[in-house]
Amino acid sequence: MIVGLILGLIFGLIFGLITGLAGSLVKMVKGKTILCSKEEMDKIIEASIEDDFYYMFFNVLKTTGRRLGELWGIQSMQEIGRKIIGKKVEYDEQGKEIALSKTRAVLKRIPKTYRFGVQVKDIDFNKNTMKVWVLKRREYVQDESVLIPEVARLVKHYILKNQLKEDDFLFRRYDYRTLQNGIKRFAEKAGIKHNVTIHNFRHYLVTELIRKDLLEILRVLEAAEEN
Repeated sequence: MIVGLILGLIFGLIFGLITGLAGSLVKMVKGKTILCSKEEMDKIIEASIEDDFYYMFFNVLKTTGRRLGELWGIQSMQEIGRKIIGKKVEYDEQGKEIALSKTRAVLKRIPKTYRFGVQVKDIDFNKNTMKVWVLKRREYVQDESVLIPEVARLVKHYILKNQLKEDDFLFRRYDYRTLQNGIKRFAEKAGIKHNVTIHNFRHYLVTELIRKDLLEILRVLEAAEEN
């Protein structure tokens, strides 16, 4: 039974690693982004401690793994046409084959118009949860992240200190590009020499989860040996 449990843990870890990280790691290699160690991540957050927004923001990123667009929001898009990308086959009522064009929407960004993003009302301090909009199967749906108590307190302190209202956007103190540059500024202040992006926080969380799973497997192995 214990052996089966161990094999199950190992299989789950490997499967999650392959399916959850393969695409992201390929993107990181292409973008020449280097993973941050725990020490480097701690230094970046420590460098931002005097800035109440960035300190809160970085801690949320580190512990939830959410993307910037899921927190800040995305630019609204308008469909301006359709592009033929291939052919597809359908059948009429008599079973006759009909060849149709397979198309894809051509979208144009609408300047200074944005959708989604986390608002103050999306934070539930009773449950320590945060609602975010995520893209799944080409549709945006609302998902939920758990805020650890320490981070929930940081978020609540920031909201109260800045007197934010229920409909205010929590992470829009600065524009999108400023936030992207902000992580580079604090990484440089922390003495990090390699390229650092906001996406590093997401990869850091995944790496930590994998590390903890490996430690759990080792504990199970140790218990199995004792028995």
